[in-house]
Amino acid sequence: MKSVVDNRFMPGIAGLDRHRTSWLTVLVALVSLFVVACSSDEGESGPSGTSEPTAAATSTSPDATPDSTAVPGTEPDPTGVPSSTATSVSPTSEPDSNTPTPSATGVPTTTIPDPPIPTEEPLTKAEQLAVISEQVSRIRELSVVGDPNVSLVDKERIAQELAEDLDDEEVLAEVAELEVWFKLLGLIPQDSSLLEIETALLEGAVVGLYNHDTGELMVLGGGEDVSVKEEAVYSHEYAHLLQDVNFDLSELFESAKVDTERTSALQAFVEGEATFIESFYALENFEAADLDELIAIDPADLAVLEATPDFLILTLSWPYTAGFAFTNSIWVDGGMAALNATWGDLPETTEQVIHPEKYLAKEVPVGPLILPDLTAILGDGWAVHSADVFGEAIISLWLESLGAETAVAAQAGAGWGRDAYTVLTGPSGASAMGLVIEWDDPGTDALQFSAVLEAVLDADAAFTRLESGDVTISLWDGPGGTLAFALDGSTGAAGVAVAPTLQQATALLSALVDA
Repeated sequence: MKSVVDNRFMPGIAGLDRHRTSWLTVLVALVSLFVVACSSDEGESGPSGTSEPTAAATSTSPDATPDSTAVPGTEPDPTGVPSSTATSVSPTSEPDSNTPTPSATGVPTTTIPDPPIPTEEPLTKAEQLAVISEQVSRIRELSVVGDPNVSLVDKERIAQELAEDLDDEEVLAEVAELEVWFKLLGLIPQDSSLLEIETALLEGAVVGLYNHDTGELMVLGGGEDVSVKEEAVYSHEYAHLLQDVNFDLSELFESAKVDTERTSALQAFVEGEATFIESFYALENFEAADLDELIAIDPADLAVLEATPDFLILTLSWPYTAGFAFTNSIWVDGGMAALNATWGDLPETTEQVIHPEKYLAKEVPVGPLILPDLTAILGDGWAVHSADVFGEAIISLWLESLGAETAVAAQAGAGWGRDAYTVLTGPSGASAMGLVIEWDDPGTDALQFSAVLEAVLDADAAFTRLESGDVTISLWDGPGGTLAFALDGSTGAAGVAVAPTLQQATALLSALVDA
């Protein structure tokens, strides 16, 4: 899908809602389909004597916790109220329709419809896409009035659409802001250009995209038949079209853009639900043999991915994987009706996406965290470049990109209460930043974060531990300057400062926390 919004949580393509590319489909949206397709040969025979595919409800989200995935054996509660236990099993009676129902593993299963009666004339590509549209509408239990705006285009047309996005002043400004703190924390090479990295990512083999500003769904029009990869991508993008027509994506993103955590949570739900519906569609239509085409990646695209910094890949995939797990948990408790209700009561933070129980409990930060004036500490010539929040997702992905195991990084980010950061620019192109993270339980959460951060920095060859005369402060010489870290002695808040010199870094840290 497409929109120029603040996507500082998806900096792999900052400023853009995710456009669907062939390699992205392989890496993110279809990862879980490998289990689905393989298990389809092992499923128990249903009432009709045919095997229905089932799969374990395991999220691929780097931040997923056991609370953010479906509980095996759970069916949607017709009341829409989350159940506290999961003891039910899959129905043994034959479904009376093709409406998707949850399996005993918490993953969507469907009754596979009878194949259409062959016609004398083969379907055109446009007609094949129309059939996919009807299936996706049935699966999601939503419809479109009138003919959807679907365009069969060439690759140049899609490339033009993407290039126009990257030329937008808002996007360019956002990319410039992100590049500064990415380099301060050593997340991208110091001599790299974030804009060039993102442009390279967008030059992959794009199959289709949906523009919710214009309501146009673009699909490559080459060839007479829809390929398996095109089919998967189209089912995902058509899910976006259904979202837009029924819930107005443009209005939702416009309302959310004043709060980056809210925007990121919305982005995750938008992409997660589309990936969830894509998985439904795949269960009905794909076989194990189709995976050969689905997982095929052009060598040139693979080379781009391998050259992309880990942090960008992780943040690029997060909305799909974490959003899928969140969507799955909502669906398990209430089916498609519960998803419809969620559009009217959207998650507000990435913490709520990662931990659906916190979404249900409406757990949100007590208010914004206000940092002191850091420009006064650094002196003349320094000014605020940008100020925002990380949120739980970025904190976990930051640690994972530094080398922490996925589960360890997720645990270290859990317990996030609120945070704030300020990036400053100074004389001769110098830059610095200060970050404060508060925790739900300072006695546990803060110590978990501290232990993981120090361990990964010590293990990273790009960071060198420096001697400190104060045992409460940890220092490293890193790619972006001196990084200073400490926990506040009274509140347990974590403070991180990065500056060109050790003296500047420690001065910033002292202003942020009382070590």
